[in-house]
Order: sequence, then structure tokens, then C-alpha cells
Amino acid sequence: MHRVVITGIAPIVAMGKGQDFFDNLMAMKPVIKQTDPSYCDGANISKWYVPYPELDITPYKASLKQMTLIASRNAITAAVAALMAKEDAGLEKLDPDTAVFFGGSTMDAEDILMAHNTVKEGRRLHPSSNPKSMANAVPAWISILFGIHGRSQVISTACASGTDAIGAAYEHICMGKAKKAVCGGADQMSCSSELFFRSFDVLGALTRSPDGFPRPFSEERSGFLFSEGGACVLILEEYESAMARGARIYAEITDFQACCDAYHIVKMPENPEQVISMFKNMVKEKTIDYYNAHGTATTVNDQMEASALREVFGSELNHILVNATKSMTGHAIGTSGALEAAVTAYSIKNGIVHGNMIGTPMEGLNLPRETQKCEIHRAITASFGFGGHNSALMLEKI
Repeated sequence: MHRVVITGIAPIVAMGKGQDFFDNLMAMKPVIKQTDPSYCDGANISKWYVPYPELDITPYKASLKQMTLIASRNAITAAVAALMAKEDAGLEKLDPDTAVFFGGSTMDAEDILMAHNTVKEGRRLHPSSNPKSMANAVPAWISILFGIHGRSQVISTACASGTDAIGAAYEHICMGKAKKAVCGGADQMSCSSELFFRSFDVLGALTRSPDGFPRPFSEERSGFLFSEGGACVLILEEYESAMARGARIYAEITDFQACCDAYHIVKMPENPEQVISMFKNMVKEKTIDYYNAHGTATTVNDQMEASALREVFGSELNHILVNATKSMTGHAIGTSGALEAAVTAYSIKNGIVHGNMIGTPMEGLNLPRETQKCEIHRAITASFGFGGHNSALMLEKI
């Protein structure tokens, strides 16, 4: 088995892109907006969301020339993140057999709605309507962008998509099938009809907080803060290859575990036994310093995640720093797992964890309210998706 390290990271979300995102996260400067007051009726009462990131593609215009007319906004944002991640990794080019694994929970709704309205009104469809709506468009475009020929796949496991994509890339390199992989998550859920916002709101999944902050793992939690999405890309490399070129290493990935509750399409079971088993298989006798939680702030899911952590770690949980990154970024669905893996790697490399925007904390969790310096030797980041998809990555300091 080959060792796998993270050498490049590039997030693009409302809080910023690249290093700006990490600076704003550590400074605890979230970006949220209020919905149009006319939207809040009897069935739809959540009032806040995180907007899709604004992105200036001018510096990358030449590289994106092939994409600008026929690619979706989601694919273009992911492509820019991939270019940024390659730069962050200090790579001039990628090996021909480099793999691409990308997570995404859904296709680009705005493009599909536009195409639907065009047909409905009897107008001629734009030739790009099909490629813009393809679920595999993001990994395909990234492979085209870099001219690489390794395995190229989309992974769609709802909120666990980004984590599963990184896990697939990790296993691919572990088995010696490639020395590098481009992986991460991207979702674009903004559209004129507010389709995705409304679909989560009618489920009762979104925060009812008056100020918009969801406060994960707090007694006041009432649902997650909806994010319209963004992209986050990581470059994974085989350890010896990275060392040979003198690469800067954020962290080593030392394990990936995944399972399915097989319980309900949107709910976690009252007894999260599959999550507990997944964590136990990963932790064994190891000491964990940091846990980046799924932490959505939904009433039941936070309780189940906390319950699983108490069962697995017992009294040791008091010494594990817990971050709920979604307390500031909101829940970017398919992007979220990749974003939180990036935050975990950044925290390990720089010896810092962000504070949590919380209220009255649930008992037994070590949730720092302020950003703090700390040494992290080993960490876990986990994601739980609709349909019972659970996954977790273990990262370690080198």
C-alpha cells in the first residue's frame, strides 16, 4: 500500500477563495444573506442563506477558453478551483495517468430550468443544453482542462459526496493505480426559482434562527444554514513522489471508511450503530486530537453524531477539539465534505482551529468558541448524507 498526502488545496465559496477563505474562517467572518421577505410564507419560513461565490475568471480566461460557452457555472467554478489547487501544489503539469474523482449532489438546476422553459415556450434549445446538465461534467471538464487520461468519475452520495470523492482518490493512489489525483466537491444550487432552498425548507431541515446562524451542537439549533454551493479541490499525491519533488505537504491521509445506514432516505437512525462501527474501525487504539464534524445543526442529526462520538471516545472526547465548520460556511451539500477535509488539512499544517459560532453547547463536546493555536497530530473529518451515506477520512501530521 502506498502512502497518500495532500499537497494542494483550493476552496471557492462565499467566504473567499484559496487563502482568503482560510483567513476569513479563522477570523470567523461568515457571509450570509437574507431571503426576499415575500418568500417567507406558511410552508417556507427559513430566512437566511449563503450565496454562491462571485468569481472573476479573468486570470484563467485562456485556460477556460474551451469551456466558457458550453460549460455550466458549476463546472467553470470547479475548473478554476482545480487550476488553483495545481498552483498551490507547485505543479507545472499533471501526469497523464492522474485520476479525477469529483463529488456532487445534483446537476445544475438553473441550466435545466432554462432548457425546460425554452422547450415549453417553443423556442430552439441552445446546443450546450445537454453538456451543461450532465452529472459527469465536472470531472470530465477537469480531465479535458489538464489533458489527463486517468480514471475520471463523478461520485454522488448527497452530503457525503466530497468526502467520498477524496476517499476514492486516496484508495486509487494507495493501490498504486496513479501517483496523483485531482479530487473534491462542487455544487451549484442557486436558481431563479429557489428550487433547492425551497426543497430543503419544506422538509423542515433549514434553520429558523432569527439571525441566520445555525449554531450546530447547541440547544438552540433548529436546522442547517443553506449554502448555494461552490467548489473545493484537493491534489493528492503518492508520498514518495511528493517528497522527491520537494512538495509542501499539508497532511497525510491514513484511512478512509464508508458505510450506509440502510434506514431512511432523509433521516439518521435513532441508534447510529453504523456510524459508531465506522468510527471504531477507523480509530482502533489511536489517539485523536481533532474532529471536524458533519455538524449540520439539525435537531436529530447533531444529537446522533454527538451520541456516536460519546460511544466511540468515552471520556477521551473531553480532550478532542470539535469543529462545526458549517456554523459559518453553511451547508454546501456536495461541496461540504471536501471543504471540511481542506479545513482539517489546513488546521493540521498550521496548528490552528477555527472557533465555533454556537449557543448553549450540548453536553460532552469540546467546542472552542474562539480560534486557537494547537498542535494536531491526528484528526478525523466525517460526512453523513441523505440516503444513509456515511464516510470519514483520517488525516495525520507529517
